Amino acid sequence: MPSLLRFLLVIGLTGLLMPGAQGQQVEPFEEPPLNYSATQTNDRATAINAAFQRRADEIRSMPAKKRLKWLLDELSVPAESQIFVFSKTSMQRDLINPETPRVLYFSDEAYVGWSVTGSFEVSVFDAKLGTTFYLLDQHATKDEPLLERSGDCLLCHSRHEHTPSLRTRTIFPDANGEPLSGSGSSNITPATPLAERWGGWYVTGTKAPFEHRGNLTGKKIDDFEGPTAQPTRNLLSLEGVVDTRRYLLKTSDVVPLLMHDHQVHVHNVLSTANQDARIALHRWPAMREILGLPANAPPQGSCVVVFDSQAEKILDALLCRDEAAWPEEGIQSDGVFAAAYTKTRKPDAKGRSLRDLDLKSRLFHYRCSPLIYSQSFATLPKELRDIVLLRLSSGLRAFPPSPSFGHLSDDERAAIHEILTATMPDLPKGWGK
Repeated sequence: MPSLLRFLLVIGLTGLLMPGAQGQQVEPFEEPPLNYSATQTNDRATAINAAFQRRADEIRSMPAKKRLKWLLDELSVPAESQIFVFSKTSMQRDLINPETPRVLYFSDEAYVGWSVTGSFEVSVFDAKLGTTFYLLDQHATKDEPLLERSGDCLLCHSRHEHTPSLRTRTIFPDANGEPLSGSGSSNITPATPLAERWGGWYVTGTKAPFEHRGNLTGKKIDDFEGPTAQPTRNLLSLEGVVDTRRYLLKTSDVVPLLMHDHQVHVHNVLSTANQDARIALHRWPAMREILGLPANAPPQGSCVVVFDSQAEKILDALLCRDEAAWPEEGIQSDGVFAAAYTKTRKPDAKGRSLRDLDLKSRLFHYRCSPLIYSQSFATLPKELRDIVLLRLSSGLRAFPPSPSFGHLSDDERAAIHEILTATMPDLPKGWGK
């Protein structure tokens, strides 16, 4: 085949390989190879259903707090991660207001939400499908799954790069938790200034005050921004603000809020990368045949373009690039979450761990997200995972560093590489070379 014709075919197929291509009528995750809604899941919720379906009625009839504790234990989610959101930005919005906020808990592998008297919302991660969503409904019948997969969640949770994903929004809430008319909302990203975060959320534990939009309601947009904006409202706990007896803790601490922001972003990047890489690999055989390449030819052309693009996005997310500045005094909190978070640290021979928190000028002491150990990262297609890890290895050792690694000091880059060398399973051939 003439080289020009091959080139044109590769370029033409690039549009097919990239989600959101012009003229596409169906979300890419609902088409092969993912077939998201039609594919049986194989995730932590699937395992819980297999183990506990016979006890479904017993579990549903538990008192709410006991049922919550049971669910957190089965998902290995720490109660110390508790945070509150009082904005009506959830499927169960009618149950949410500043007096009865929705509570969230999370770990590296799962997220749990609960609105008082409502269903429990669960997000976990499937090796092929990425983020999956479930409900534990106390009013479900005995024939329904204990954790029932929910397609309704996709009405809001498919907005990140047309991928099933998580969302963390900041709004301007009124006294009932409704977003003020015309104010809109925005997703919190690593670059979102702290002063603009957590509108519609409760924030506690900020012993050294800094600006944020948590804990506030208003009647107009000017109540939140501009010269007449309300001052930051700092709270040590939520006693006297909400009926904390209904929940496991009395706080919505600032450190789990910051960690939640970080993790949602990284998980979303990993979910999109997983989806796009699998679609590219699914379409590679057709491209390979058109190009007249042998059956064992490795991915080329636009398939590699997808891998390269997603690898860079993963590295930016894992290495905490372009994060918002912290207050000069650092972040001080009640310390409960930090103690629970570091229980699962993986230290190297020098006692260093990626789960070590900084809280003076940033979230992590060593800026490489511990989500690099997560199942979401481990189950990326091998081709993409290897590219990410090999670029990470070379970038951490390069001197002078490339712009993608320039925000890390020489000592920090060396420490991250040493920690990963000692603690990261299944490092690819070529790591450290």
